[in-house]
Amino acid sequence: MEFLLIFNYFIFAGLYQIQNINFTALAILVITNTVGLIFYFLNKNNQNISSSTDKTNKTNSQTIVSSKSYSSEDIENQLINEIEDYILFINSFNAISAANKAAKSFYGDIIGKNLSSFLRAPDLLDKIEKCRDKRVNEYLEFEINLPTYSFFRLTIVPLSQKNVLIVVKDYTDVKKSEQLRSDFVANVSHELKTPLVSIKGFLETIYSSAKDDPIAQQKFIKIMQEQANKMEILISDLMSLSRIEMQEHVQPNSKVNVNEILESLEKVPNKLAEKKGIDIKITKNKTTPFVRGNYDKIYEVVQNLYDNAIKYTKDNSAVELFLKKNKDKLIKGSISIHVKDQGIGIPKDEIHRVTERFYRTANAKKNLIQGTGLGLAIVKHIINQHRGDLEINSRLNEGSEFIVHLPIYEKKN
Repeated sequence: MEFLLIFNYFIFAGLYQIQNINFTALAILVITNTVGLIFYFLNKNNQNISSSTDKTNKTNSQTIVSSKSYSSEDIENQLINEIEDYILFINSFNAISAANKAAKSFYGDIIGKNLSSFLRAPDLLDKIEKCRDKRVNEYLEFEINLPTYSFFRLTIVPLSQKNVLIVVKDYTDVKKSEQLRSDFVANVSHELKTPLVSIKGFLETIYSSAKDDPIAQQKFIKIMQEQANKMEILISDLMSLSRIEMQEHVQPNSKVNVNEILESLEKVPNKLAEKKGIDIKITKNKTTPFVRGNYDKIYEVVQNLYDNAIKYTKDNSAVELFLKKNKDKLIKGSISIHVKDQGIGIPKDEIHRVTERFYRTANAKKNLIQGTGLGLAIVKHIINQHRGDLEINSRLNEGSEFIVHLPIYEKKN
């Protein structure tokens, strides 16, 4: 027993000094040694109980109920099967001698198959041989683009007799998040740089060729103000999106009357709608129950969709805004807010992308319709926070309908 404790101590003391340790391999080692300790105490305890029983009460030995015993190997296998990473045991011929449950589920029937037949990673065999020869862990990253993009990191751990352990970790979601973050930074930089360059150019003109031209100066100052306003709106949208994303896991729990939101929108004249000759039809529904959420955030969703509808609707047409209580079994227990326009529409293959940050449809760009590309992303995140759903129906050159489904307020017991 003392040897086992000392052995564990030196193993963990040594591992502590290693900077690039593979934590999955360490977890397996921890599990194996812990199981050994557990079984030592269990066996010793069973021996003591058995000895004590024999000495004190041999006549009652027939009444002792025996329980099914499990080997340490069974428990180790069970614990390894609980690990989500794909664990492969490779023999000296590079064939799979064993695998955990996750690996079998992902790769299928692989026991006895050669590693190269299903895991085609560049330099994999070279890394395995290097691991065997030098008796050190080796690491490898590779990606697959078919049928969908996947990114993996491999850790190769040397075992006895030329056998190796391979731990395959799926980093696809991490890689996608990194790409999204990179794209986001690039988009923000571009969106801010464009008006800044414009402002800088006009300032240089004012101080040079237009220095003695008050009319030109006024014209350029007006353009600079417009560019500064664009930057202000963009920064405001970015801050709003950031706050919403941070709070998305917390569902708002207030009682909200959506009819009041529609009444507020109805009372405020919309200058763009008046300019374009758009007929606004807002239909309230007094029988609609309250929803669970946050008034200001739901107002932001409705106003954003309402403003978009006016912005994208053709001149001398109509925009509708109305409420419904859902009876469909799939969305029962919710109400829906409908915002319908007669605008340019969204191409079918772009509908699923319109809620992405900074995404603007080809139609919007073609028609020179201004926007930050963040409005619908904000809408989507607010709806997600409310545990609701956003439905988009659209026909090109005919119009779009955005439907927001929100849960009905029900008092909790």
